[in-house]
Amino acid sequence: MHVLSMARTVSLTLLLAACAGADRSTASSTENLPEKIISVSETIRVGPAETFDGGGALYDWIGPGDCSQNEGMPPMFELEAGATLHNLWMRNAPDGIHIRGSGVTIDTIVNVDVCEDAISMSKGRSGEIHQNIIIENSMFFDCEDKAIQITRGRDILIRNNEFHSCAKPIRLKEQAYNIEITGNKIAGARTGIKMTGGLASASGNFFSDTAIAFWVEQGARLHAAGTNSFDDVVQIYREDEGSELIFE
Repeated sequence: MHVLSMARTVSLTLLLAACAGADRSTASSTENLPEKIISVSETIRVGPAETFDGGGALYDWIGPGDCSQNEGMPPMFELEAGATLHNLWMRNAPDGIHIRGSGVTIDTIVNVDVCEDAISMSKGRSGEIHQNIIIENSMFFDCEDKAIQITRGRDILIRNNEFHSCAKPIRLKEQAYNIEITGNKIAGARTGIKMTGGLASASGNFFSDTAIAFWVEQGARLHAAGTNSFDDVVQIYREDEGSELIFE
């Protein structure tokens, strides 16, 4: 394995403490930002089997594009097969992180102001379906639309993340299969988990101040375990015709 930067020295607790404080439900994306700020003017590409450890610094985008919902803007990071990205904060990234291969891990990231997407994955350059992806222990703030969007992919674990004031924290589309969503906290969402096709399971997630926790349509199938919990949620689930939501 190739290492692009220093070895992991910042634990999840230390990295997120500035945002979380004693009560992570009151986390703010603008308080106690890291002192070390690294300006990024072009996409950082993490190659096959490489590890990029950000050392707890704030990576601040100063390149082309803007923090809007416009399509086709550059990502801050592009991850090839087997790549690992961890221990960093992100700001002003037009299109966040693009996953370009299988076996990718994203761990301990704080995106303080999600722009078009925070993390996205579709088919590979040759049309292949990426698989065995882990997205965990991260925080996402102020998403006007989506935080994580999976258009095509399988065997993906989305675990122990927090989403604050994101319209659609997790968005799964027609070719997203075997997606496990577990142990996440979602606060201030329009739709916590939105599926238009695909196959997923959800367990141990906590939803608060959210309009709809689960919304499945266009043939989507979701198994929602009884370990999910809710506080101030207007509608726990919406199941459109042709989809299947198994709710325990």
